[in-house]
Amino acid sequence: MEGALSLALPINKGQSLTVTQTVNKLLRWKANKPEGLWFTTEFSLPSLEVIVTDNIDLASSLAKILLAVRRLSPDFLQDNFGLDIVTNLDFNPDYGFGTSSTLISNIANWADVDPYKLLDLTFGGSGYDIACARSSEPILFQRLTHDIYVSDAKFDPDFKENLYFVYLGKKQSSSESISNFRKNCKYSSQDIDSISEITKEIILSNNLNEFEALLMEHELIMSYILNQTTVKSLYFSDFPGAIKSLGAWGGDFVLITNPEPDSDFRKTMKDKGFGTVFRFDELVL
Repeated sequence: MEGALSLALPINKGQSLTVTQTVNKLLRWKANKPEGLWFTTEFSLPSLEVIVTDNIDLASSLAKILLAVRRLSPDFLQDNFGLDIVTNLDFNPDYGFGTSSTLISNIANWADVDPYKLLDLTFGGSGYDIACARSSEPILFQRLTHDIYVSDAKFDPDFKENLYFVYLGKKQSSSESISNFRKNCKYSSQDIDSISEITKEIILSNNLNEFEALLMEHELIMSYILNQTTVKSLYFSDFPGAIKSLGAWGGDFVLITNPEPDSDFRKTMKDKGFGTVFRFDELVL
């Protein structure tokens, strides 16, 4: 969010959005997740007031996005017809894999508006997850004030069989984490430069030991800036691999370097209470 160069890896799970025109003047929205129906809502048009829903928080958040689109495109949803919308999420919405960002990207595509401007008007954040939603390979991402730079990155390390993603099971609120960061965190331009340099070195790292050292250096810098204990200290102090927090610290997924055979590692994680584990090649595009 403050200009550091970052490496981002799009994953093979996403969200689709299908729009069907109807004759009534209603916007009916049905959202599905892997287990089945997630929530439904119905809006009046063109006011976008919630008529009925089974989850008022999600419906209100959705209305906020649609009204923000109208600020960017005043004619949006002003036609004399209704719509049925269906979204299908490929992953558990608690995972922090980009439920909001994939939705923002899809709605922006549908409405033909700038997804980064739509993000700024709604959830906020750097926009790296929007870039991921629109990419099919690793990227370098950098946001300098309001200018966003995205470029392809080569990241297919020889040691990828040692890389795993583990879910900590404590879903973090991105908006709350962003707010806390802006209110409480202190950092210098040197810290930003250090993070950018680590990103460059990570892309070039050709052995696991070097990669682990870079991850640990990154964690220590961010631990100081965020004034939070590292995840390794909290949950994995006896584990030999490196642990890297991902997204908002403390609850979503972590990247773990694993020296053990696959079955042994999964048992180790399960014994610690972490049963949701993905290998690098199971998740990364």
